Amino acid sequence: MHKNNQLLRSKSLVNIITLIILSLMFGSATAADNEEQAMQWIQKMSMAMRDLSYKGNFVYVQNNQIESMSIVHVKDSRGMRERLISLNGEAREILRDNNNLTCVWPSSRQVVVDQSNQSTSSPIWIPDDVKRISRFYEFSMSGTDRIADHNAVIISIKPKDEYRYGMKAWVDEKNGLLLQSVLLDEQGEIKEQIMFTSLSLMHDDDQVLFSVVPQIDSGYALIRSHTGQESTQLKADAEWKLANLPGGFWIESSFKKKMSENSGYTQQMVLTDGMASVSVFIERTSEQSLTGESSMGAVNAYGARIQEFTVTAIGEVPAITVKSLAESTVYQQ
Repeated sequence: MHKNNQLLRSKSLVNIITLIILSLMFGSATAADNEEQAMQWIQKMSMAMRDLSYKGNFVYVQNNQIESMSIVHVKDSRGMRERLISLNGEAREILRDNNNLTCVWPSSRQVVVDQSNQSTSSPIWIPDDVKRISRFYEFSMSGTDRIADHNAVIISIKPKDEYRYGMKAWVDEKNGLLLQSVLLDEQGEIKEQIMFTSLSLMHDDDQVLFSVVPQIDSGYALIRSHTGQESTQLKADAEWKLANLPGGFWIESSFKKKMSENSGYTQQMVLTDGMASVSVFIERTSEQSLTGESSMGAVNAYGARIQEFTVTAIGEVPAITVKSLAESTVYQQ
């Protein structure tokens, strides 16, 4: 009898262990499937926002300020063209094609033409390499919703460390376009938000009406930033280096500029992890130079002195990230 009881207990224990292992395996597989599905949706969104032609209106909320904008995005045999127009506050228009970024400021009657860069021309987040981002962010499906009369799936993107913000994205179930996004700080509080109030795909007839040439007259001053008429861009000094980079960040570009005849050179390094972006500026210390930390909404900045120079790191990342970057900047001959 005693042996039978031991045998029953042993079998029971084996069954419990088996159930636990199966539960862990099933749970792990379910979590992996959830993450893979979420990454696929973000990849679909990235491709849709680049490769489809669409138009719509959206609101952009930052620093307790609400900005309303319209967007027209065209992708055809000539490449990509995009127009952003502010609908409230100071009038301005931003146009971008494969080569140029054009900003029109009617109040100051200026047209600034620079090299095309999506991250500086639009507040709408479009990732480049989702697989690479997944090394430092966790992706998960977080339900469904309805935005601007479109059914949407919700994807949560959580950082795996303290050096970056999180995000939630609402993606159109039908065509993959981004309908809404929120940027979340370390406490899960919303720091920045974009939400479309209308969004639709464009037809060929609509695309014929699109033009990347702004309506300006001879009274506008034309500034071509990348040709040296307003600022001279030069090769960066290789002696300035970053001793330590937070995991996942890399230097996307590095250059220096002389902004005017009477000013010195400012060196800039642009860093990204594929989702967040940070700029590090190096210039001779002046009365306007920042020392210590500063913040405005989602943007944090930190200034550190290196002999007669000030290094300022600024970006939509946690305060610890800009401080780490500023303090790890060194001059090595």
